[in-house]
Amino acid sequence: MPKTYRKSFHADGFIAIEDFITTEEVATIREEIAAYKGEVRQMTQGDTATQRFLLDRDTLSKAPTLKAITENTEFRNYLSYTGAKATLPMLYIQRIRNGFRQEKADPQKNMHSDTFHPTMKAWLFLEDVTEEMGPFTYVPGSSKCTSARLKWEYRKSTGAAKMNDKYSEKGSLRAGPEDLEEMGLPSPKGLTAKAGTLVIANTNGFHGRGQAQAGANRLEIWAYSRHNPFNPYPGFNIPFVPHIKHKVMTAFLHRKDKKAAAKGSKPSWHLISEEEMLK
Repeated sequence: MPKTYRKSFHADGFIAIEDFITTEEVATIREEIAAYKGEVRQMTQGDTATQRFLLDRDTLSKAPTLKAITENTEFRNYLSYTGAKATLPMLYIQRIRNGFRQEKADPQKNMHSDTFHPTMKAWLFLEDVTEEMGPFTYVPGSSKCTSARLKWEYRKSTGAAKMNDKYSEKGSLRAGPEDLEEMGLPSPKGLTAKAGTLVIANTNGFHGRGQAQAGANRLEIWAYSRHNPFNPYPGFNIPFVPHIKHKVMTAFLHRKDKKAAAKGSKPSWHLISEEEMLK
């Protein structure tokens, strides 16, 4: 990763790279996505739905442009550097649908830290993302391990079990304006972007989905990397490792499907038709 990007990532906790892929590549990838046939899963949180399908070997074999992007050396190097691991992260096509149902507010629109250690998420946007579409939002500099942040985290952790907030109870601490002020942090910044922009963030920093108009949605290639923070080894860039991870993830989800069906319910990540995501 170029030095300017590295410095920006460590200073702010995120980087945004415009024109990472061309307009023509975006258009071709969207055509390949529209032709997808396979498993699509959805999870709802509050009034928002997240819809995804996995970019596994079989899917990429039928989408040459998408395959070329995921195998691009620059793309892989950036994700490996920011994720601090040589292995390729999980990659998905993702759509966020705001105002999907009449329900309480989406909890992911509150500023939060994913967990207690650095993790990486990335978004390669396949359409322009405006303020109305709920852009990815980040608190610049909030990934730094300052004394004020540590004091705040410790205080929050001692009472997390009594917060009546399942996300904070599990370690994904929420931070309101008064919390950010206590830690000496600035206001959140919404990262509006044009199609083809790559955003990579350390999601130990405070972030969330931007407030969006009901019915607004966005489409993106989404990357996710969360490794054991107590394992100091970077691992190896071995081609078959992602394939094994995909098989394990698919088997895990199928097991969840069967357990939920036995109870007459649906798992949190449940199957939907391709049309429900791609229409």
